[in-house]
Amino acid sequence: MPSEIRAPLRGLQLKALRACALYPQGMRHGAHPSVMPVLRDLGLVEERQMRGQAGLKLWFLTQTGREMLAEIGIGEPKD
Repeated sequence: MPSEIRAPLRGLQLKALRACALYPQGMRHGAHPSVMPVLRDLGLVEERQMRGQAGLKLWFLTQTGREMLAEIGIGEPKD
């Protein structure tokens, strides 16, 4: 896991991270397929098996992801 994120999250990455926070029981694995692997590689989300559903994976925020959202805010910025 990286110790720090090199570039700030923008656009779809930020939207996907915020969306993941809305689903504490896990966000479906097919959501934001182009962005979630990047967030995983940054250590902000992780994949886990869904209970009772063999082979079905969901996305969950990591502690690092929660801390980042606490800093930047979970809601969309108001212009």
